[in-house]
Amino acid sequence: MQDFISFETPLKQQNNAIVLIRFTILSFVFLFSIFKNFTNINTQKERIKHYLIFYILYLSLSIISFTLFFSFISKTNEQGTLIKYEPYQYLQLIFLLIPLAIVNTLFEIYNYLIKRKSDPILYKSSIPLIIQIASQTLLLAFVLINFGLWIKYSREGLLFRDTPQNEQKYWNFIEEIFNIKSLKNLLIVIASFALIVFLIIGSNAIKLQRLSEKNIYKAQDKDRFLLSVIFLIVSIIWLSTLLFKEPIKYSLSGPEYKYNLKNSFVVILSAFVTLLYFLVSYLKFTKTKNPIGLSVRFAVAQLLIWIPMMISVITVDNSNINLINLLVASIFSLVTFIHYMLTNKFIQKTTFALLSLLFASKIIFILILGLNHVLLGNNNHVLTSVPTPISILKIISITYVSLLIILFLFETVQLQITIMIKFWKKKILN
Repeated sequence: MQDFISFETPLKQQNNAIVLIRFTILSFVFLFSIFKNFTNINTQKERIKHYLIFYILYLSLSIISFTLFFSFISKTNEQGTLIKYEPYQYLQLIFLLIPLAIVNTLFEIYNYLIKRKSDPILYKSSIPLIIQIASQTLLLAFVLINFGLWIKYSREGLLFRDTPQNEQKYWNFIEEIFNIKSLKNLLIVIASFALIVFLIIGSNAIKLQRLSEKNIYKAQDKDRFLLSVIFLIVSIIWLSTLLFKEPIKYSLSGPEYKYNLKNSFVVILSAFVTLLYFLVSYLKFTKTKNPIGLSVRFAVAQLLIWIPMMISVITVDNSNINLINLLVASIFSLVTFIHYMLTNKFIQKTTFALLSLLFASKIIFILILGLNHVLLGNNNHVLTSVPTPISILKIISITYVSLLIILFLFETVQLQITIMIKFWKKKILN
């Protein structure tokens, strides 16, 4: 872990690239397969027996990717010694995307044929399906072609540098595009990024069509957050396990800086805000069923929990303290979120999108802070010494609070508009 995310030498570049590429590919296949099964079981309730074949296929892919997490690290040679795979062999994990894409395409076609009968208004046109399949196929082809070329020029050498036995033409070409300033290279970069963005949008054509047809997310749509809640709980559990490890030492001589009452302000305030949130939710004179009112109350509670946490991350350069504060803040934040989702019967489309961003940001925040704690324990300061005005942790914490402020402002404006409309209606009637 001491050299993790350290890119000073070609060998360190290669070792870290292998770790990141391996993790990204396997985690994507694993999470995508689980997510598809989870959401599809909800939408395929009437024809669950017909869905069984797809359930088994997605489950098989998730099991394979999960197994490879632990097994595709090293192999036994003829002498019975454990050795690592060749660098290019880790890149070959990308071919797992082929069966995943085939299974997903077959399911989308099957789902369209079924839903065309049960929901003819939403599935009246096959154009979104065609756009989605074509976009996913082209995106997969783009990825496979690039990885295929990378593998081809890495079979006899390194992933990033030339060797006496092998010229790394692919990576040399990539470096040339980004390092040499020319109109040609600029156009290639712009065209490539534009293509990727359009293909990603096209790959979600059916989902975008459904969003355009629905103005409000109803109760059954909130089930999609259940999987996110599970991931968040797993992240919190992992974070809590770090408390049992040896604390990171900051003092070269003398006693370590202990967790005290001043540092526990985040914990105390989080507990108080959560208690107050539930009191306001159930007291007669403050209780409400108005969706916007519930959202404003939720946003205020989240801000009161996370602003002190952000201040702690910015002002306290002690991972041991921030770890405890983040763990407690995450638990209380999750409790209020679950209550909000259970009590709010209707969630607007924009609110749903903001909540999704917040959830993703929170999980990233937890994972990055936890990873930083592990790295610091191994004397690796890469995440705290990046060449930016402030550290990555501070950037993520500020981003998360900024999203909460946007949610609060949006819901407050919505509430004011609703009150004004009711006021004008009463005035007109009178």
